[in-house]
Amino acid sequence: MAATLLLIAAIASPAAGADLIDPLFLPARSSTGAAAKLMIDVAVLHTGRLVAVGEQGTIILSDDKGKSWRQALVPVSVNLTAVFFANAESGWAVGHDGVILGTKDGGLTWSRLFDGNAANEQIVATAERRVRELRERAGAAALQRELERAEDALADAKAGARFGPAHPLFGLYFKDARQGFAAGAFGQLFRTDDGGATWRYIGDRLDNPEGFHYNAIVPTPSGKIAVVGEGGVIHFSADGGKTWQRHETGYNGQLYGMLALSEAGGGEVLIAYGFGGRIFSSRGGGSGWTEGSSGLKTNIVAGFIAADGLPRLVGASGQILSSDDGRRFVADASAGAVTQKRIAAAVPLADGTLVLAGTGGVHLVSKNEK
Repeated sequence: MAATLLLIAAIASPAAGADLIDPLFLPARSSTGAAAKLMIDVAVLHTGRLVAVGEQGTIILSDDKGKSWRQALVPVSVNLTAVFFANAESGWAVGHDGVILGTKDGGLTWSRLFDGNAANEQIVATAERRVRELRERAGAAALQRELERAEDALADAKAGARFGPAHPLFGLYFKDARQGFAAGAFGQLFRTDDGGATWRYIGDRLDNPEGFHYNAIVPTPSGKIAVVGEGGVIHFSADGGKTWQRHETGYNGQLYGMLALSEAGGGEVLIAYGFGGRIFSSRGGGSGWTEGSSGLKTNIVAGFIAADGLPRLVGASGQILSSDDGRRFVADASAGAVTQKRIAAAVPLADGTLVLAGTGGVHLVSKNEK
C-alpha cells in the first residue's frame, strides 16, 4: 500500500464554514467537483473498482478505469490519508483526528468505527497502567529512570488528550477481513481482530521513546509486519503484532514507505524510501541497511512491484524509477515523468496502467503515455 505523506496531507484544509461543527461529525459535502480534489491514497479492488480517499472526507469510486467517478457517502469531513480493502466488499480508511472508517459494500457507503477521542482514552489508560506497575516495583533503583520516563509519557498523553482528537493516522493494513492495523502520528498503533468493530492500542509494545510518527504499515514475504516512519526507524513484528523489534536504517529523517520483495532461495529484499529521494535497502531482514541512490532531490512517496517483478519507486512530482538490484534506481525509460501533478500514492493495474493519486484527483497513465 502507498505511503501517506505528512506534507501532502497538510495541504488539504478544513471545509469552508465547517469550523462551527466538529468535522468528525460533519458528513463530507457532496460536490460535482469531488473527483478533482486532492486524493491522498487509492485502492484497486479485485473487481477492478478504484476507490480513492482525500481531502475533507472525500471518497470517490470508479468502475470504468477512471473515465467516470461517483462520490461515496462519508460521515466525516476530516482529511482521509489511507485506504485498504481486504476483498471486494470490506474496506477501511483512516485519516486526521484519528478517524477510522469502514465499508461493507465496496466503498459506496462508510461508517465511523473509531476516532481520536477513543484513541486518547486508550493511550492515557495505557500510560496510567504503566506508571502504576512501575510504582509498585519502585523499590528497585534500576527502575527509577524507567518510572520517570513513564511519568513523562503519561503527562504527554494527558496533554495531548486536552487538545482533543488532533493526532492523525497515516498507515493502514489488513491481513484479512478481520485482523488489521492502523498507525499514525506520535507513535500511535492500533489493532483490530474483528474487522474494525473494535480497536486496541498497542503502541506501547514498540520501542519508540521519541514518539516518532508512523507513516506506513507493510507486510513482508516472510510473514512479518513492518511499521515505517520518522527517524529512519522501522519496527518489525513476526508474531502478528504481539512483540516488535526496532531497526534503524542509519538515517535520521522521514521514511514514507517500504517495498518488500522475495528473492530466489527464500530470501527477501527490503527497500525503504522517503524524504529528499533517500533510499535504503536490506537483505538481512531489516538488521542491516545500505543507502542507495535515486538521483532525486524530491520526496519518494510510493513504490510498487511491476509486472516484470522489479521494484518501481515514484517521486512526488511523478518521476518513475526502476532498479534491478534494489539499491541504484534510475529513471524508467518506459515511463519518464508521467504527470505534472503532485503525487501521494501509486498503484499498478494488471495491464501496466499506473493509477496515481494526488493533486487534481486520480490520474491513470498507460505505458504508451509519456
